[in-house]
Amino acid sequence: MDLMSPQQVRGVVTSPSRLVPFLFSFAVYGFAGITVPLMLLFAGGWWLPKTVDKGPHLSAVPAIAIDLVLLALFALQHSGMARPAFKAFITRWVPEALERTVYIIGVCLVMWVIMLAWQPVPQVLWSADGALGVVLDTGFWIGFVLVYAATLLLNHFHLLGISQAYRQYVIQVPDATVDRLQVNGVYKLVRHPLMTGLLVSFWFAREFTVGHLVWALGLTGYILLGTFLEERDLIARFGASYRAYAAQVPAFFPSVRAVFGRSSR
Repeated sequence: MDLMSPQQVRGVVTSPSRLVPFLFSFAVYGFAGITVPLMLLFAGGWWLPKTVDKGPHLSAVPAIAIDLVLLALFALQHSGMARPAFKAFITRWVPEALERTVYIIGVCLVMWVIMLAWQPVPQVLWSADGALGVVLDTGFWIGFVLVYAATLLLNHFHLLGISQAYRQYVIQVPDATVDRLQVNGVYKLVRHPLMTGLLVSFWFAREFTVGHLVWALGLTGYILLGTFLEERDLIARFGASYRAYAAQVPAFFPSVRAVFGRSSR
C-alpha cells in the first residue's frame, strides 16, 4: 500500500468520517488474521481444545447431520456473498470501499459458528506413527504455508479488504487494483495454489476420524465446484490467455515434470 504523507495523517485523524471506516476495515482485517490460522489448526487437529476430531459431541447420526448443515451454511455464505447481485445489493447500504470488508466479516463469523458448533465423530479411520506420521504432519504445514503464500501473491491486503478502505479513506486515490492474470511464483506450478493449500491441510493428518472425513469431503466438494465456477469467470475475463495458461499448468497439484523441469533450469 502507498505511504501516507503528514498532511494525510492529520486529515484522517481529524476526520471521523474517514478515520472510523478505515479503523473498521483494519479491525476486520485483524479478525480475519485470527480466524484463518485458527480454522486451519482446527481442521488439522492441532493444539486447540476443540478441533474437527475432538471435543464434546452427540452420537454419530445427529452429529453428522449437524456437520452437514454447517458445511452447507459455509457454502451458502461463501458463494452467495460473492455473487454480483449480492454485491450490488450490499453496496446500496455500505460504501463500495467496504464491500470486501463486509464479505470478510461474513466469512469469519460463519467459520466461528462452524468451529464452535462442529460435532466431532471420533471413530478413527487411520492413525499413523513413525515416518508416515511425520510425512502427514509435514504435509499439513506445507498446506498451511501455501495458503498464506497464495494470498500474498494475490494481493493480500486487497483480498482482505483493507487496501480498498486505505485508498478510499486515508490517501483518497482511486483503487489501483489491476485486473491481470497472475502466473508468477507458485502460479507457475498450479493455477489455484490457495485451494491446493486448503486441500492439503484438510487431508494430511496423522489421525483421521469420521468427522474429519465429513469435513474434508464437504469442503473438497465445495472447492471443486467453486473452482469450476471461478474458471468460467477467468475465461470470460482473460479469454485465450487463460485458456493457454490452463493448458500448460494443472489446477491443484503440479506435475513431476513441471517441478523438476523448472528447478533444473
